[in-house]
Amino acid sequence: MSVNLTTKYVPLIDERFKLFSITEKYAGKKYEFDGAQSIKIYSVDAVSLNDYNRTAAGGRFGAVSELGDAVQTLTLTQDKSFTFSIDHGNSADQVNFKHCNEQLKSNWDEVCTPAIDQYRFKKWANGAGLGLLNTTALTKDTVIGAIMTASAAMSEKLVPKKNRVIFINESVYLLTKLASEVIGVDTLGAKAVENGVVGYIDGMAIVPVPSSYLPSADVNFIIKYKDSTVDPIKLKTMRVQKNPVGYDADIGECRFYHDSFVLDNKINGIYVHAKGGMADLPTAASGTSGITLSCATGSAVIKYTTDGSNPKTSSTASVYSTALTPVPGTRVRFFASVPGGINSPVAEFTVA
Repeated sequence: MSVNLTTKYVPLIDERFKLFSITEKYAGKKYEFDGAQSIKIYSVDAVSLNDYNRTAAGGRFGAVSELGDAVQTLTLTQDKSFTFSIDHGNSADQVNFKHCNEQLKSNWDEVCTPAIDQYRFKKWANGAGLGLLNTTALTKDTVIGAIMTASAAMSEKLVPKKNRVIFINESVYLLTKLASEVIGVDTLGAKAVENGVVGYIDGMAIVPVPSSYLPSADVNFIIKYKDSTVDPIKLKTMRVQKNPVGYDADIGECRFYHDSFVLDNKINGIYVHAKGGMADLPTAASGTSGITLSCATGSAVIKYTTDGSNPKTSSTASVYSTALTPVPGTRVRFFASVPGGINSPVAEFTVA
């Protein structure tokens, strides 16, 4: 006689991995969007130093001009949502193992949190003022030097050392752990993981990031000064609709309204180091025909400004096509972009 074995469903769910937000602790929260879709942020121009003239009949401090300013407008664009139903009949036939509240929270962790992190990394990288494209792969012998060089470049632009964080590609993090400068002397890996932090280099928190989160798998690391960005989540709604009209079911609904912006005055608070996937830093040369802008990335489009504003966000930015002939003393700021790639850092050239 044969034996018929019984198969049953266990009333437990095999959930996917839940991830905490990698970026939230280091997101900029200085500005609020309460009651508005857009906010305007003023930045005041820096003054020029003069030699004080003790004998002048007037204006001993120098020529007086009105203190100028610039305005950056930040407009929220990311209005996202998801929904699902749990039919009461299906639930009764599945030993009631799916619960709407639990599934809302689970999908927030598994779907929404990674999406917000990925969006922020893309906006941060594209808005960065500093960076380096180096097609030579980093090794355990060169990775610490690359990080320290990047940190020094930020310091040269007067970016505070406090509140810097390194988001590092997981594969590059492995090289960092094997670096001779780190083994036995640095705190990398010495502390318990807290909000993704696995240690510190040069006072900067180290946060390993899966390559799938970064705007390109070829990004080695991103160094960010916390307050260089504004990263609001204005709205986060998760609710259960009990027996709405037309359904014998519970319906889960989630909506979140967010965005991410790099502040014009703080673009140098972000440094991107990549071996590919990013436009090379364009260069400027002065010749008899004027100022020529060029980029080693052949498919790149160069945009520039001549009024000192950030070419990545300014309404006065123009696409470069022919040599420029600005007046002496003009500060030309420019960057390169490639379709589907990461914007280059911002280059500057002052006309002699």
